[in-house]
Amino acid sequence: MKADLAIINGLLVDSKTAWPGVLYIKEGKIIGITQSLEDHPKEVIDAKGLYILPGAIDGHVHMMDPGYTDREDFTKGTRAAARGGVTTVIDHHRTKPQVFGAKELLEKKEYLKTRSVVDFGLLGGLSLTNLENLKGLWEEGALGFKGFTCELHEAEALDMGHLMEILSEIRKFNSLLKKAEERLRKEGRKDPLVVSEWRSPEAEEVSVRTLIYAARKTGARVAVAHTSLPALVLAQAAARAQGVYVYTETCPQYLCLTEEDLESKGPFAKFTPPPRKKGEVEKMEWCLAQGLIDMVNSDHCPYPRSEKEAGLEDIWRAPFGIPGVETAIAILLDGVAAGKWTLSRVAEVRSEKPAMIYGLVGQKGFLRVGNDADLILVDMKRKRYLEDGQIISKCGWTPYHGMETAGDVVLTMVRGKVVMRDAKVIGEPGWGRFVPHSPVEVSKNRFSPLSRHSGPGSSAG
Repeated sequence: MKADLAIINGLLVDSKTAWPGVLYIKEGKIIGITQSLEDHPKEVIDAKGLYILPGAIDGHVHMMDPGYTDREDFTKGTRAAARGGVTTVIDHHRTKPQVFGAKELLEKKEYLKTRSVVDFGLLGGLSLTNLENLKGLWEEGALGFKGFTCELHEAEALDMGHLMEILSEIRKFNSLLKKAEERLRKEGRKDPLVVSEWRSPEAEEVSVRTLIYAARKTGARVAVAHTSLPALVLAQAAARAQGVYVYTETCPQYLCLTEEDLESKGPFAKFTPPPRKKGEVEKMEWCLAQGLIDMVNSDHCPYPRSEKEAGLEDIWRAPFGIPGVETAIAILLDGVAAGKWTLSRVAEVRSEKPAMIYGLVGQKGFLRVGNDADLILVDMKRKRYLEDGQIISKCGWTPYHGMETAGDVVLTMVRGKVVMRDAKVIGEPGWGRFVPHSPVEVSKNRFSPLSRHSGPGSSAG
């Protein structure tokens, strides 16, 4: 079969190694990989001096569309994703209406089909009352379910009893915070560092260990969202070694931002869990380098300046959340340039492991024959300056403003189509399509991943 396109002279990167090779693409699929050019396709992209990685799967974004489009919308958000080398986003259910049943999932899928620049998957929501809806959500293609063990973003908190019941159901087919808040408010604290005391390491530990226990008892698969503490990364790794289906997600902010940034940036560094102490951040970097972290997702949750600025005088008034889908790769490539981890590790935590965890193997996440031609070209010699004015996301700001990073994505391709080249997004809304879990993965793994908010919280929160 004659290829439409070949990419030559680049170094192909997977989770194990990097090697010189030629990629052949036809009708949006990878149809061949050879050591040298053996065909004469219609088009050739010369990737000399560049690395070719599988496109990123960002398993944790909040596009807030429909419902909160003053903060973000799917077109703006997926344009930002394309700039950041993300070829598939997995949108969490913070929308109006929220996705608590198959009907809402189908409606959201239909609504988004003309709006996305990159491919997208959807999570269903977990509540205290939608247990009977979970199987229908899964059958309609939900990649997992999102629940919280603390009240956040207008969501209910799930206690241990509800978690056990929910995880037992998922298995069939695949007050700590409140007391701290009351004390700190009584003390009249309004400074940024109050967030670190409120959303404390102890609260996160209770929450994560609760989830590990529930996963162990039910046999369900749990993806623990935005883990911020190395001790909890190690706890999850130990549980995995014992056969518990628990997967570790962290975010770029936990690999570079510290309590000092929270103090200086105030509401613009208010997210949850909050930035941790410098020593903890350095240990998180080590955990990533050692392969103890499964996914590095952005937790893209942007707010306009006006909402964030409400917290300049009183941090309680600012919402939790920062933009990140277009800058996550910058933080990770900068770590590669600094010798903290390898490009192979980036391919693992941004592409391969998310594909495995969310049931997308055979479609996404790997440079393999038969997979979608989702890939990025990376120039490790190029510098990137992170500035508010360059942010594509509707919020128009970044917590990394003023940072210079080494390495940049110079081309993003989704199913064989270039959607970003040299920092300019050229893909059109409507190109991105809905991605359900792969049938082959569903037959091998009957369990749906439950994405749990590992932020601070417990069954009492």
